[in-house]
Amino acid sequence: MRPIFVLIVAFVSVVLTTFGYGGTIMTTLRITATDGTDVGSSEFMITAPDASNWFEWTLNGGRDIVGANGNLLGSIESLKFKVLEDPATSVEFFVIAGNSATTFSIAADSVTTFDPITNPVGYASAGITLTDRNQNGASITGLYDGGKIYQAIYNGSSVYASLVNSFTAGVRKTVTQGEDRPITGGTEIIGDTLSSIDSGFHFTLSAKDSAAGTSYFEVLPVPEPATMMLLGLGALGLLRRKHSKA
Repeated sequence: MRPIFVLIVAFVSVVLTTFGYGGTIMTTLRITATDGTDVGSSEFMITAPDASNWFEWTLNGGRDIVGANGNLLGSIESLKFKVLEDPATSVEFFVIAGNSATTFSIAADSVTTFDPITNPVGYASAGITLTDRNQNGASITGLYDGGKIYQAIYNGSSVYASLVNSFTAGVRKTVTQGEDRPITGGTEIIGDTLSSIDSGFHFTLSAKDSAAGTSYFEVLPVPEPATMMLLGLGALGLLRRKHSKA
C-alpha cells in the first residue's frame, strides 16, 4: 500500500532577496482533499539551505488520499513546484478522484516573497487536462469566482488572474483547456506594489476520473528610465560600430 497523504499545497513560504534568492528556502506543504463528508490532511517541511536562481521540489512516488474517517478519497500521482528568480512560481499536479466526486485544493501560499516591486509587469498561465477513466464521461468544476479552476494571487489576497473555466470530457476522452493573462501574450503592468506571489488550484473532480494541471506566474520590475537610457545608448553604440565596419 502506498503512503497516505491528502491534497493541497497550502502553505508555502520562500524568502528571496530583491529579484533573486537569499540562498535559503523553508517550505511547509499542507495537502487536503474532501468528498463532502470526509476530509484528510497532512503537511511536511521542505528546506533548501543553498538555493540560487531557482528551486524545484517534486513529490517522489504516488500518494493515496485517505480521510479522517478512513475513506479513500483519491490519489496524488504527481506534484511539483518550482520557484524562479524573476520572481516566478510554477505548480504542477496529477490527481485521481476516489469513488465519489472529490474536491481538491492545491495552493502555494506565499510561495515567493521578495523586496517590494512597484508597478511590475506580470504574466500568468494555466492548463488543465481532464480524462474519463471509467467510461461515463468526466467533469472538472472550478471553485474560484466565475467557476475558474486556477488563481494567481499577489500580496496574500489580491487576485491578479483567475484562469480556466469548468469543462467536461466525453466517454473515454481526454480534453485539455488553457488560459493566459494577458490573453494576447507578453506581459502587462500590475498597478500595485508587490511583495509576494502565490498560485492555487481549487476544483471538484468527477468520481474515478483524473486531472492534471500546470501553471506559471511571473512578475518583473520595469527598468528605471536611467537603465532604459543606458540600454538605448548601448544599442546605439553597437549600430555605430556596425556602420564603421561596413
